Amino acid sequence: MASSVPRTAKWRQFLDRTSAATGLRAEELVDRLQGARASSARANRLHPDGRDAIVDRLLGEWPALEPVHGDPDSFLCSDAAPYTELIDLADEGLVYLQNASSLLPVMALDPQPGERILDMAAAPGGKAFNIAARMGNEGELWLNDAARPRLEKMQRLAGTYHVEVHAFLEHKAQYLDKEITDTRFDRILVDAQCTGEGRFDLRRRNALQHWNLSRIETYTHLQTKMLEVAYRLLRPGGRIVYSTCTIAPEENEAPIHRILGRHDDLDVEALPPSPNDADLIPGLKSWDGHRFDARIQRTGRVLPGARFEAFYVASLLKR
Repeated sequence: MASSVPRTAKWRQFLDRTSAATGLRAEELVDRLQGARASSARANRLHPDGRDAIVDRLLGEWPALEPVHGDPDSFLCSDAAPYTELIDLADEGLVYLQNASSLLPVMALDPQPGERILDMAAAPGGKAFNIAARMGNEGELWLNDAARPRLEKMQRLAGTYHVEVHAFLEHKAQYLDKEITDTRFDRILVDAQCTGEGRFDLRRRNALQHWNLSRIETYTHLQTKMLEVAYRLLRPGGRIVYSTCTIAPEENEAPIHRILGRHDDLDVEALPPSPNDADLIPGLKSWDGHRFDARIQRTGRVLPGARFEAFYVASLLKR
């Protein structure tokens, strides 16, 4: 699909960088970064109706729904179900709607019942509620978000989705270790604030209005601070999963490279297989003349497409 957006210097800069990071040709990227991505519907196993009854209802009404490989509760919607009807189910807490790329960080985190788990930037709640479902509401789930309106909305949604939360916190993630001083966690999700390049719709004339290299640089410092705090709050043997919905290596591989260089007891774990037709490529070896730690090739970048948003995921183990 050709775009009518003017090809400005910023447009060319964005496409040149993104093409280098993904290995995709610029025109292919323009096609892949246009329009809305398909949603996935995750059956909420915490609902009183039970997971099996919800799945039977979904497949009974929309038999063309496609199961997500690696997540038995989730189904790719594409055009198989009217979105408005799925919203009705979401309003009842029966399903949670999100792009399937957002399932990958929780798949990598692999939360277990009885654990103490922290989501450092939890709103709007999709990944946090998925964690709770996988834990079966057994253990301690700590949810933090610095924006009060987002936190309050997530608190309301937690009730809708029957999620039991040990603690809701309202702190800036990069300073969270100043607030939590005597607790360590088994697993920590760092779904970091980012420039959101994976959600750009290049059909829109203002798609790159707020995009610039200075903003990317601001985020890379914030993301590195968030990872450092997560390291301090993690128990030995614990796991950190870092994720973003952006493409820029400065926000993805670079913070991971820095945190690995600071702590020799951190290692990079292999990610679970990519679901369905998602294009999951290894982390980059280098960027802009800087070579990354070789272990970063175990991290993964989901390429944007018709069904999956661009995403980056890294899983770190504290030995």
